[in-house]
Amino acid sequence: MLIGMKVYYDVNSGNVIVITPEFAGVAVETTKEQDFKLYKALAEKVPEEVDFIQLEHGAYMFDRFEGGEIARVDLETLEPLFNYPVKEDEEPKPPTISLESEINALKQSLAESDARNEKLAEENTLNQIALMELHAMLLSTLPDEGNAE
Repeated sequence: MLIGMKVYYDVNSGNVIVITPEFAGVAVETTKEQDFKLYKALAEKVPEEVDFIQLEHGAYMFDRFEGGEIARVDLETLEPLFNYPVKEDEEPKPPTISLESEINALKQSLAESDARNEKLAEENTLNQIALMELHAMLLSTLPDEGNAE
């Protein structure tokens, strides 16, 4: 059985309180009540002020590989927001959407652009055909220079 991690967060701020580990193999998924008993950081909170998002097993693997850590949960979209390691010459950045989400958004944008480009290419071809037809019609209305008397 594959069990993804749970991200417990403060419902007022979105700040992460606890992230439960992923499991693969023989495992039983815990309830919110069980997690409140298992994790001290949760036990110290008022249950009504805490919620969680359940992630798919292996979700955001690319972000975690890049050193990203879930810092907050966007309270509007319920998407995890990541902090990434800061390079020596950079300023720390506020938590951002996952690289996975950015990649998926870029893939969708690229697919939409490809569809628009195909449509524009078809329109361009039709316009070129129409121009050639107009050119041919215009040539047929001009007097033939060889028959000039």
